[in-house]
Amino acid sequence: MQKRILPVSVMATFILIAFGISCTKIDTTSLGTDLVTVDNINTFADTLLVNATEGNFLDSTILNKAENHVVGNVSADPLFGTTTAAVYVQFKPTFYPFYFGNAGDTVYTSLSPRAGFDSAFICLSYKGTWGDSSIAAIQQTFEVRAIVDDNFREKTDTLRKLNYRPTVDPTLLGTATITPQIVRQKVILARGRDSVENQIRIKFNTTAGANYVGFMFNGQDSTAGGVNNGYYKDSIFRKKFNGFEIKAVGNGNTLYYVNIAEAKSRLEFHFHKTKAGVLDTVVQSFQLYATAGGSTAASSSANYIVRDYTGTNVLTPSNNDIYLQTAPSQTVANIKIPGLTNYPNRIIHRAYLIVEQDRISPTDDIYTVPPYLYLDLKDTATTIPQRYKPIYFDLNSTIAYNPDATTTPNALYHPFPVTNIETNRFGGIAMRRTDVLGNTFYRYEFNITRYVQHIASYGYKNYDLRVYAPFNYNYPQYNGVPYLIPFFNPIALGRVKVGSGTHPTHPMRLVIIYSKIP
Repeated sequence: MQKRILPVSVMATFILIAFGISCTKIDTTSLGTDLVTVDNINTFADTLLVNATEGNFLDSTILNKAENHVVGNVSADPLFGTTTAAVYVQFKPTFYPFYFGNAGDTVYTSLSPRAGFDSAFICLSYKGTWGDSSIAAIQQTFEVRAIVDDNFREKTDTLRKLNYRPTVDPTLLGTATITPQIVRQKVILARGRDSVENQIRIKFNTTAGANYVGFMFNGQDSTAGGVNNGYYKDSIFRKKFNGFEIKAVGNGNTLYYVNIAEAKSRLEFHFHKTKAGVLDTVVQSFQLYATAGGSTAASSSANYIVRDYTGTNVLTPSNNDIYLQTAPSQTVANIKIPGLTNYPNRIIHRAYLIVEQDRISPTDDIYTVPPYLYLDLKDTATTIPQRYKPIYFDLNSTIAYNPDATTTPNALYHPFPVTNIETNRFGGIAMRRTDVLGNTFYRYEFNITRYVQHIASYGYKNYDLRVYAPFNYNYPQYNGVPYLIPFFNPIALGRVKVGSGTHPTHPMRLVIIYSKIP
């Protein structure tokens, strides 16, 4: 599956200038944990106990129109319950006043075998899957219905949370059986003049669907007046056609990733025309407008993704286990490390928080772990509502940032590294490991060396921590900076059960490698 790539930022690159709070520091090594030698003569190691409990938080993840969306169902994950995902999208003409065909064409509107409207499809650009790859689980039935929610069509620039679902007409317009093998096949269009692959294609194949598309094809014109002038301008079109719901039905166990902003996502019309007396079959499409342009508003869109943990241990975890799922999710690990308070002044070579998978269920091979976890701090500036902030010092080695800044008068006070975190330095990457019995599991390590150094040397506050698997970060207290900061996980991809601080074989722990100050 295509990995989610961070959007290119247009922000200026900040000059590397150390904050006042980090000017006087003891240098620490950036070597990996396997390369730091502990000899118990000059270099020592402490392992601090971690109090980790499962918590929940209000997920406010939002997708941009150009980011990959999810559609499908996971119905039988024994650890994390069910996931339901549907896509809502408004496809619109590519120009106004709109007309089918080209200048000089005769477009047939009859339904005769020789000429006229032929067929129509809802098409989605396919990017990959997550979940069970068996045929029984991956084969799903996708359905199309018309959106009748006026609020959806009017708020075209709104980036909606993932629990939003507009009202739809219950009438079924089209259906298709989907597997990755089907969507990867090449489809020939326009009598061989074009082709497409990696595309989900749902045909309007019911009487209601034919009537709906027939009204779009035959029942509208581009005149300035009249009751059926839906193609005259964008504002009129939006009042007549709100868009479509695409959802899966049945008990599948796979999520399909699509990009609704790409050209392969469209409402596709197949019809017949003549030009200079020559009969031809052509294809014409409506597209999603990711942004507004001129008098044309952006297309409205939404991705509805809902988790249901009913009947699972996510709601009642044992003291040894914590459940984490990639956003949208309410799962989070709340962490306290009492041993860091008043920790002795030492040269900290390496301090890393270890989070390990508690691999029990055989379905862990089917429902894979989040590619990344993220660690931040509980902000004690206010408790209502509870806030969090980035961890100090360790997120990025080349970009200055200050988690306590709430405005940006200049580069030095930006609260978060504008080029995002350095995962190779800070960590949080899923790493495959093998235990002494040959069993594989995944480990996440977070390098918090400089943060621990400032606690030991300068008495910095020992904050409570939070570990979770975001799609983007949300720090509402930062005014004047990006409200949502993109992370590296694809939306809804991954879940993992990890050991808490009391787990007998995979305990969460903080390892500190240090030297004593002479």
